[in-house]
Amino acid sequence: MRRLFNRGNPDAQVFLELGADHIAWAVTGNGAWPRCGSCAMPPDNPAETLRDLVDRQGWKGAPATLVLPMDQYQVFQLDRPDGLEDGELADGVKWRLRDFLDYPPSEAVCDVFPLPANASRGQGRQINVVAAHKARLQNPIALIDRCGLRMRAIEVAELALRNLAAALDDGGRGVALVHLREHYGQLVICRGGSLYLSRRLEVSSAALRDETLQGQAVQGLALEIQRSMDYYESQLGQVPPASIQLLAEDAGLSLADRLSANMTLAVVAPDWARLGVDPVPGSHCVLPWSAALGEPDTAASLPGEQAA
Repeated sequence: MRRLFNRGNPDAQVFLELGADHIAWAVTGNGAWPRCGSCAMPPDNPAETLRDLVDRQGWKGAPATLVLPMDQYQVFQLDRPDGLEDGELADGVKWRLRDFLDYPPSEAVCDVFPLPANASRGQGRQINVVAAHKARLQNPIALIDRCGLRMRAIEVAELALRNLAAALDDGGRGVALVHLREHYGQLVICRGGSLYLSRRLEVSSAALRDETLQGQAVQGLALEIQRSMDYYESQLGQVPPASIQLLAEDAGLSLADRLSANMTLAVVAPDWARLGVDPVPGSHCVLPWSAALGEPDTAASLPGEQAA
C-alpha cells in the first residue's frame, strides 16, 4: 500500500471539479495515492469557498488541473488530416466542427487524442477531437487563478477515467467502467492505456432511488450498457472485458447485482482492497481522483491557457 500524500508537500498536484453547487477535489504528491474530498460551494460566493479550501489544505501556489464532467464539452471522431504534425492537429481540425457546434469554431477550445488503430475498422487513421466553449471555461479558470492556485491544464472525464481503468486492468484484457452521476452516467472502455469507447448513459439517480421507477430505470440502464458492449465487440472488433466495473453511490440498491441480472456480463464494484486504496473515493470524487492518477507528462488535456 502506498503512503498517503502528506499535506504541504511542495510537489502537490491539485485536481478540481467545480460544479454549480460543489467542489470535488483530489491532490497527489510523490508516489502517493491521491487524497480526495468535496464540499458545498454557494453559487453566490464561490471564490471564498475555494480560497478557504486552498488555505486549509495548504495548496497555495500548487499547479491545478480543472476536470470537466462530460456535460461541459463535446467529443467528435474525425479522420486525421494528412500533412499535419501532432502539435498542429487541434487548430487544424477546429474548423471542421462548424456543422456540429452550436457556437462558432473560433469560440472553441480544442484538443485531440488518438483513436486506437485497431478500432478504426478500415476507416483510416482517426482522432477524437474535444471541443469546449471558451466562454464557459473562462470563469472557472479565473476563479482557480484568483484563489492562489496555478492553472496547469484542463482534463476531460473519459481521459480521467482512463487512468483508473489502467490501474484496474491487471490482466491486459481491458476494463469497462460505468460512472453514475446525479443526472446521467458515463461508460468508458479502455485497454492498454487507450480509450476505445465513451458513451453517455441516460439515467438519473432519482429514478434509481424511486421504488416506483427503479425497475424500469435499471432495465433501461442495462440495455444502454449492453448495446455499447455489443458495439465494442461487433463494430470495433474487440474482445469484451471479463466484467463491468460500477462506480456509483449504491445506497442499499444492490445495483450491481440488479444490472448483472439483465446483462451478459457481470457488473461488479472495483476491488479497491487489491489496489490498496483506503479510503475509497466516493462517486462524486471519482473524476478528480482518477485524473490525479495520470502522470503530468502523459495526461491528454485541453491546455488551460487557451481558454484564459
